[in-house]
Amino acid sequence: MKRIKDSDAAFRKEKKSRKTREEKESRNEGAIIKFLIRPDRPDETGITVEGHGDDVVNEVQLEKKIEDEVDDADPPQTTEEQNSNINLKDIEMWPAKFNHGDGVREILVQQGSKAVQNTDRKFKEVVRPGQITKLKGENRRLSRNRFFRTLQNGEKILRTWMIYSPPKEAVFCFCCKLFSSDSFKSWWKLNPKIQENESSPVHENAFTQWKELEIRLFKGMVIGKEQQTLVENETKKWKQILTRFLDIIMFLAKQNLALRGHREDIRVEKANENEGNFLELVQLIGKFDPVLREHLVKNEFVNVLGDRVRKKVIDEVKQSKYYCIIFDSTPDISHINQISQVLRYVKIVKKKKEVKVEESFLRFIEMKGKNAEQITSMILQQLEMDDINIQDCRGQTFDNASVKAGHRSSVQARITEVNPKIVFVPCTNHSLNLAAVYAASVGADSVTFFGTLDRFFSFFSASTHRWDISIEITGATIKRAGETRWSSRADAVKVVHTKFTEIFAALERLMEDAENAATRSDAGLNFQALQSFSFL
Repeated sequence: MKRIKDSDAAFRKEKKSRKTREEKESRNEGAIIKFLIRPDRPDETGITVEGHGDDVVNEVQLEKKIEDEVDDADPPQTTEEQNSNINLKDIEMWPAKFNHGDGVREILVQQGSKAVQNTDRKFKEVVRPGQITKLKGENRRLSRNRFFRTLQNGEKILRTWMIYSPPKEAVFCFCCKLFSSDSFKSWWKLNPKIQENESSPVHENAFTQWKELEIRLFKGMVIGKEQQTLVENETKKWKQILTRFLDIIMFLAKQNLALRGHREDIRVEKANENEGNFLELVQLIGKFDPVLREHLVKNEFVNVLGDRVRKKVIDEVKQSKYYCIIFDSTPDISHINQISQVLRYVKIVKKKKEVKVEESFLRFIEMKGKNAEQITSMILQQLEMDDINIQDCRGQTFDNASVKAGHRSSVQARITEVNPKIVFVPCTNHSLNLAAVYAASVGADSVTFFGTLDRFFSFFSASTHRWDISIEITGATIKRAGETRWSSRADAVKVVHTKFTEIFAALERLMEDAENAATRSDAGLNFQALQSFSFL
C-alpha cells in the first residue's frame, strides 16, 4: 500500500501544536509540589520595620519559600490524595493559587472560616525591633476585640473574614486568600488597616465570591461535587427513613390521635390486637415501603422534633435581635400551675422579600411559686437557658393580675429594673374581660341573672341522674358560667336560650318523678326562677 505523506501546511500545524503542548507541560512541571506540606518547614518568624517618618508600620512578614522544582517528588495520583496533603487548619499552608477543578477551595469554603479563625487562642507577644521600642513600648499583642466590628447601634458583630495563624502569628483575610492574590496578612497598626481592607474593592469582590460559592455549595450547584457524592447519598438515605416517621407522627398529631396502643410490640402479629395508631400505620405503609419495618422510639423522636422546632424559633429570635415576651399562667386539670412562654418578634424572609410579625410558642413551664419575685426569677432564668439576651427585649405583656401588672413590686416592674427599655403592654383581651365582668357585677338584675345560671348548672351537675335527664331531653350539655372568662358566660347563656323549652320539660319531669322531696323542691325553685321577668 502506498504511503500518503502529509502536506507541508499540515506538517507545520502539527509541529506548532506539539511545541505548544511541550511548553505548557514545561510550565506546569513541579506545580503540584506547592500543595505538599514540607516536613521540615521553618517555624521562625521574621519581623521587618518600614519607616515613614514618625509613623512606623511593623508587619509580620511570612518568609516561607517553596521550591519551584523537586526532582524526587512524585505527583499525586488523585484529587483526594492531593487534598489530604494540605493542612486545612493552618491558613499559612494553603496554596498561593487555587486551580479550578481541584476542589480545594470548595472544601475550605464548606469548612467555613470559623474552623480556622482561632479567636480562642492565646495570642503571643511580639517584640518590636529597633529604636521604636523606646517610643511605643517593647512588646505588642493581638487583641481579641479586633475580631469584632461595632455598628452604629452599639451591636458587635464578628468579622468572619479575619483569620489568625498561630504558627506565623499573623492575621489573614479568609476571602482574599481564597479569591484574590492580594491578601491581607498583618496585625500591626490594625486600626486603619482593617477598615481599609473592609472597604477596599478587592476585599468586597472576594467576599461576594466567597458567599456566592457558599450558597452554590449549599444548593449543590457546583461543578466539582463528585467529592460529596458518597456522603450525600448516605445522608439522603437516612433522611428518607426519618421523613417517613415524621410524616406519620405529624399526621397523627394533626388529627389529634393518640400514638400509643394497648400492646406496643410490632413483632407480635395478631389480627385481633390493636398495637396503636403509630405502629399500625408503620405496618400498613411498610407493606409498600420496606424502610418502615424498623421501629423507632416515638417519644424520643417527638422530643427531638420539638427541640429542633424550638431551636429554630430561638435562632429566628436571635437573628431578629429585638423581641417581646408573653407569659401567661393557668392551672391544668391536675391542678398544676402551667405557664406558657411565647416570644413575639419580626421575621424577615429574604427569599420571599417579606417582613411579618411572628408569635411563636416555646414551651409550658411548671410553676410552683405565685409571688412576683419567683415569677420574675423563673422568666429571667428561662431566657438565660435559651441563650436569649434580656437586654434585647423591648416589650413584655401579661394578664392584668396585680402580681404581674402592678406598678411597684410586680413582675413587670422587676423586669423593667433589669432592662429599662422594656415597655409593658397590658393584655387588651384581659382588660376587656375585666371591664365586662365589672359591668355585669354592678346591676342587681345582671347579678341575679348570672347567679340563676350558676345555681341552675349546680342543680343538674350535682346528680348523675339529673344530668342524664337533662342530656336526654335537651340533647345538649349545660354550661357553667365561669368567673374568669367572659366567653364561658356567653356559652352558658347560649345553651339556655336555644334549649329553653326543653329545659322546662326536664325540670317538670324532675318535679313529678324525683325520688326525694329535696330534688322536687330545688327543681320547682329553678322552674320559677326561669319564668321570672328579670331573667327573661
